[in-house]
Amino acid sequence: MIATQAMREVYLQTIPQRPYCTNHLGRRLRIIDAARAAGFANIQHNMPLVWHWLVFDIDGEDAYTRAETRGCPPPNFIALNPANGHGHAGYLLESAVTAFDTSSRRAIKFFEDVERGMTNRLGADHAYPGFLSKNPLCSRWETDWQAVRPYRLETLNDYLDKTDKRKKLAREMSAVGRNATLFEQLSKWAYRHWFRTAKEGRTRDEFECMLHELAEAINATFPVRLSHAEISGVTQSVARWVWKKFTLEGFAKIQRARALKRWAASPTLTAMRPWIEQGISRRTWERRRQRTVSP
Repeated sequence: MIATQAMREVYLQTIPQRPYCTNHLGRRLRIIDAARAAGFANIQHNMPLVWHWLVFDIDGEDAYTRAETRGCPPPNFIALNPANGHGHAGYLLESAVTAFDTSSRRAIKFFEDVERGMTNRLGADHAYPGFLSKNPLCSRWETDWQAVRPYRLETLNDYLDKTDKRKKLAREMSAVGRNATLFEQLSKWAYRHWFRTAKEGRTRDEFECMLHELAEAINATFPVRLSHAEISGVTQSVARWVWKKFTLEGFAKIQRARALKRWAASPTLTAMRPWIEQGISRRTWERRRQRTVSP
C-alpha cells in the first residue's frame, strides 16, 4: 500500500503541471492543474518535447497479463477498462528524454527504437498517438501499480531483439519521432524567418500563427497525425524559445559573425599575395595580369 501511494505521487510529479484531460475522448479537452486533472478519465502523461513515460495501448482482453506472457518487464502501472479488459501499460523512465535543440539525436533515436520494440513485443497499437492515456489515478479504471522503480532505456532494450525493433512499414514513425521531426523542421524555419518577421514589426503571436500553419502542413505528411493539442504545444515551445533568444541587434551580430567566418575560410587575393612569390610589386603584378586577360 505504501509503494502504491508512492507511485501515485510520482505519477503526479512526472506528468505535465497543467495537462490536457477529458472524461470523454473526442470531446473538448480541458487544461487544468495536475491535482485537479487526477480525477479525469483520460490525461496527458508527457509534455510535447519531454518524455518521462512510455505508454502502450493494448487492445485485448489479456492486456493485464500481456507484459508477463510476452517476456517484457512489469510496467509501473496498468490501467484497465473493466468492461472489456483493454488497457494502457505505462513505464516510467529513470531519465526523461527530450527533443530540444540541445538534445542528443542519438538518445531520441534510441528512445524511438525501444518504443517501437516494446510496441511490437507487447502487440500494442501502432496507431496509438501517445498523447492521452487512461489515467491510472481515476476510479473509472482498474489500476494495478506494479514496478516501483523507474526503468533505464537500456534495461528495457535488454528485453528486446532486432526483430522487435524492426520497422514493419517504411513510413512508420512513432509519436516521439513525429514530435521531434516537427520541432526540428519548425525550428529551422523559425531561425531563417525570425529576423524578417521581427523587422516588419510583427508580434510573437503573429509569429506563432505562422509557425502553426506550417506545423499543420508538416503534420499532414505523417502517416499517423499528431493531435491539435500536441501541435500547439510544439509550436508554442518553438515560438517562445526563438522570440526569447533573438533580438534584432543580436541576430544582426550573429549574421555578421557568420559572414566573416565564411570569408575567413575563403582564400582571398590579399591572403595569397602571388606578387611576393614572384618578387614584384602588386601594381606590376596587376598590370601583367591585365595584359594576360585582355583580348
